[in-house]
Amino acid sequence: MNSYSRYLKAEKLLNEGLIRRDLSLFRPHSFIKTPGERLKTMEIFLKKSGTRGINIPAIHITGTSGKGTTAAITARILQRLGLKVGLHTSPYLQSATEKIIIDGKYISADQFADLVEWIEPVAKEFLSPMTPASIHGMASVAIALEGFYSENVDVIVFEAGCGGRFDLTRFIDTKVAVITNVGMDHVLSLGPSLEDIAWHKAGIIKNGSSVFHSVDKDVSHVIDEEAKKEGASVKYIPKDGDALKQNFNLALEAALDFAKQNNITFNRAEIIADYESLTEKLLPGRMEKMRETEFSVFLDGAHNHDKLKVATDYALSNHKSGIKVALVGFLGAKASSSTVEPLINKFDYIIATEPVVFGKSTFPAADTGKLFSNVKIDIEPDSSKALKIALQSAKNGTLLITGSFYLCGELRNYWYPKKKVILDRTSW
Repeated sequence: MNSYSRYLKAEKLLNEGLIRRDLSLFRPHSFIKTPGERLKTMEIFLKKSGTRGINIPAIHITGTSGKGTTAAITARILQRLGLKVGLHTSPYLQSATEKIIIDGKYISADQFADLVEWIEPVAKEFLSPMTPASIHGMASVAIALEGFYSENVDVIVFEAGCGGRFDLTRFIDTKVAVITNVGMDHVLSLGPSLEDIAWHKAGIIKNGSSVFHSVDKDVSHVIDEEAKKEGASVKYIPKDGDALKQNFNLALEAALDFAKQNNITFNRAEIIADYESLTEKLLPGRMEKMRETEFSVFLDGAHNHDKLKVATDYALSNHKSGIKVALVGFLGAKASSSTVEPLINKFDYIIATEPVVFGKSTFPAADTGKLFSNVKIDIEPDSSKALKIALQSAKNGTLLITGSFYLCGELRNYWYPKKKVILDRTSW
């Protein structure tokens, strides 16, 4: 079996074989300010699998938006300082290898297959309707940690999946904690209030760690209180410039603090001067401009109000002339009239579609269309067909593809085929 075939087999196992097929058997999250069985199960899983890597020094990053970009910039700065860096981000767009990056390169198809084969027997022992944690999620974190350990990295930069306090990434050895911001997202599992969401995200703070955040003043006291409780130093990084610049500022502070902890010399001014190269082609599907000559196409996996505002502002700030088109598709209960508010009156034409993800419910394209008024709307549930309509319509103008990372991943194949991404070990 060739490398690509091995990868596809391993991906199918991880993404389908380790997910409960009867979604009605999921037990709802009930982790509001209680330890939760989820973490206990993850702890047992890590011990039973013999996962190595949990003791590698880590920078843990959470936040409502910008955490993936901040993680990627942090990793680049650490590399620039001469460290061998493991980077974990989530979710991926086209290849599961995107979640295990070592010094800027995805692990190989064979490495990924080896890791999945390693974790499979243990993961299947936990595959039960009554298991309180996601077996798929536990396996994904375990193979990332094992992959980093096997490559002997000096430091890992780990993006949290959801929240932080009860996230499956909670067991890493956090030396620096970064909280980008707090907004109304994942309200069912983290809310209902901003303070509740902040409390969940503050859970990544470990005893004696350093904390950097840009959380708004109305809930920043939650971060301060957690830091005090854990004996951690805390520093607020005020908002400065656009979203990318803000993410860079947080990443810079986190990386340089880690360098100080490890007596690594650096020149702050030189790093800041390299802003352009340190923020170029960070992660696919995050304010990503695609290759087009007649018009501009942007991919951004924004799925809440704040993220959609950033994505819209970025795409339209680069708009020169012609029609403005948005191709939009959401998962599950992600969409509401307030969610899409940043798109209202900003685009001439909306095409509503649906991402397709195994084990996840889709927000119907017809329902997405109902969220818009006073604008030309087309409903096309098939995302490939929707893309053809969008590309034809947006010529000489601007197209924004948004609403879901999964949608962006499906459609990115038009420009960058999945097989090439996997075998070249890069998204570009």
